[in-house]
Amino acid sequence: MQQQVEKHKAAALILTELNEALSKEGQKKTNRLKNLNEKLVDVEERERKAVASDLHDGVVQNLGMSISTIKTIKESTIVPDTQTLSKIQEYLEQSVIDIRSMIYKLAPPILDDFDFETALGFFVEEINIKYQGSLSYINNIDKPVLFDKTTKIVLYRAVSELMTNIIKHSQSQNAEVIVSETNNRIQISVEDDGVGFCWEKVRPTQFSCFGLNSLMDRMQNIDGDMKIFSEPGKGAKIVLLVRKPPN
Repeated sequence: MQQQVEKHKAAALILTELNEALSKEGQKKTNRLKNLNEKLVDVEERERKAVASDLHDGVVQNLGMSISTIKTIKESTIVPDTQTLSKIQEYLEQSVIDIRSMIYKLAPPILDDFDFETALGFFVEEINIKYQGSLSYINNIDKPVLFDKTTKIVLYRAVSELMTNIIKHSQSQNAEVIVSETNNRIQISVEDDGVGFCWEKVRPTQFSCFGLNSLMDRMQNIDGDMKIFSEPGKGAKIVLLVRKPPN
């Protein structure tokens, strides 16, 4: 009888420990999901602000200049010269380029029609036209990689954000995007020779300000990885790694 009681106590203790372990694991998952949700909200808010900023600094100003010039022409008795009309045309054409660029950022239709590598090449060309940049694109993959839709979107947006950061913040004269395969993983390297930053100092303080925190989380959510190499005055290199899907 005593032996059975001891067995029941031991079993009850084991169940209690299992319940506590499951509870802790459940709490960890809950906290992780909450943290992820907060970061996703933050990413969405930053993207909205970026779109609003691009609209204000680019499209709105160009359209405003066009309207102002047209009003001046209407109020004047002088027939507008070719130079004035060309300037209006330039403002409007730039507005179209800016709007197209924002459409590609928000919902890139090219991802539905082409493989990731081709879509990335088109984006590099688009961003070079918009910013008069000199980004190089090198694709070392022989056959198209058949990523699922989620992976394609995450990778495309990650590289898009990294390239935009190079254009706006790195003060780089040369930058390149290289797609290659290593150890059955697809590697996307985004590198510049700009101002760089001290990663060990940035990481614990301004990590989220660089957008790298959310990028790393998004890569982990697709079972990928992100590596960062940078030093002040020596540029930066960001490497995205994701498992190659079976073709």
